[in-house]
Amino acid sequence: MVRKNATRMSSAPETQVRPSAHEIWRTAITPRWLIALVALIAFIAVCVVLGRWQWDRTQDILAAERAAASEPVELAELINDDGTWSNADIGRTVILDGAFTGDELSIPNREFDGQAGTWTITRFELASQGSVAVVRGWLPNETTSPPIRREPTRIQGVLHPNEAFYEGANQEQIITVDASALANEWDIPLIDGFVMLQEQDPILLAADAPAPVIVPPTVQVGDVPFPLQNFFYAIQWWIFAAFAIVVYARWLYLDSKKAA
Repeated sequence: MVRKNATRMSSAPETQVRPSAHEIWRTAITPRWLIALVALIAFIAVCVVLGRWQWDRTQDILAAERAAASEPVELAELINDDGTWSNADIGRTVILDGAFTGDELSIPNREFDGQAGTWTITRFELASQGSVAVVRGWLPNETTSPPIRREPTRIQGVLHPNEAFYEGANQEQIITVDASALANEWDIPLIDGFVMLQEQDPILLAADAPAPVIVPPTVQVGDVPFPLQNFFYAIQWWIFAAFAIVVYARWLYLDSKKAA
């Protein structure tokens, strides 16, 4: 009879021990868990910053898309006193009144339709004030850009920021469209960024001269769907931060339970 009772007692389930708040706190302030806490805080900070960056990127894309979708506007209306303009106007269609000048360059290593060639970029002097670099189009390699008459004209194009690739490289030849480099080359101040020519009236080339091929804009223009990719990247980083908190709390609880 005693043996049966002993058997029953030995087979009873063990009581689950839950650590008290004091035991969890005592475990949390040990050196190992303090280090883990510092690592957790650092990881959360990184996730929050990256998530916020992706969120801001989403808003910037939307702002640029809305600006591009709006009606064409005179470039002079967008320019600040220091020759700069807002990033929200990237991809916006602008109108320029003025005249092309004799300052011109060919930017190498530019493909169009799978064919190697160059961009023809010319300084355009605005009727109001200031000058801006205008990409007039693309020409195959070994093709000379036709001369353009210096007469009043109206052109329409897409506003682009300075090209940033190869930034900081020691360049003997200008290979990117950058207003500061072009200003040094032409020895005249330029409005920041450049304009990708899309329309011109009147056409100022000789009738028998091969005009440069109009280059499509390299920035996003027009109305496009909501940029879900950047939005989900932002949510993803914040989920990572929340998951790290859950993992930390769970492991701390289990470690405290062992010590109880």
